[in-house]
Amino acid sequence: MMKKVMITEDMDSENPPINPLSTIDEFIKMQLEDGNLLHAKKKRIIYNEGKSASAIFYILHGKVKTSKWNEDGKELITGLYKEGDFFGFHALMQGGRYRETAEVIEEADLVAISRDDLSMLCQHNTTFLLDIIQILTSNIADKQEQMLRMAYSSLRKKVGEALLLTYQKYNPSKAIEFSLNISRCNLAALAGVAKESLIRTLSDLRDERIINIQDGKIIILDHHKLERIIYSDDIRSQE
Repeated sequence: MMKKVMITEDMDSENPPINPLSTIDEFIKMQLEDGNLLHAKKKRIIYNEGKSASAIFYILHGKVKTSKWNEDGKELITGLYKEGDFFGFHALMQGGRYRETAEVIEEADLVAISRDDLSMLCQHNTTFLLDIIQILTSNIADKQEQMLRMAYSSLRKKVGEALLLTYQKYNPSKAIEFSLNISRCNLAALAGVAKESLIRTLSDLRDERIINIQDGKIIILDHHKLERIIYSDDIRSQE
């Protein structure tokens, strides 16, 4: 059984102990052995925007969204997360408060990782620190790109990108025809559009045989056509 290395004031700061953990997988295993597992049902709030940040979370199973609400009560989804993803990084790394609300959208098993555990390992394990920085940098870049899309894209492009993002995120097997397990409200919040506008655009895409809708589920029939919607819109905007 792997044992956690604790850093104390009595230890030589110039010669810290060698931490046996070298990968994120080993770190997650250690957290599980310490009992830091949280089982969360659908719609459970993991943390609220404005709450003091005390932990980040790793998804063993299930799906989670992060979102913000504007003054008009409109929700904007800022991130979708699945098995193998971390969330809650930004506030924790800055030692502040969560800037988003995290909610379970599909029953999940989460590993809660405290600030102290994360700080200890990053301080004494360069390889792990670099892995964490890479994950954090990728998350920031994704959020910046999403904010730009919400500000400048057309309605059709916003919906197309939301569909494509969900397809890429939740279709690891790369199935040609993939059914999206996401509610209309969540999809509209991800696209940054009104639900009514989303439904009208989905109807148009169905008529064009880019998607199909069966029993309320959205089936992506041709993700290449979704990509063309996005890029052709970019070309027109530059003319």
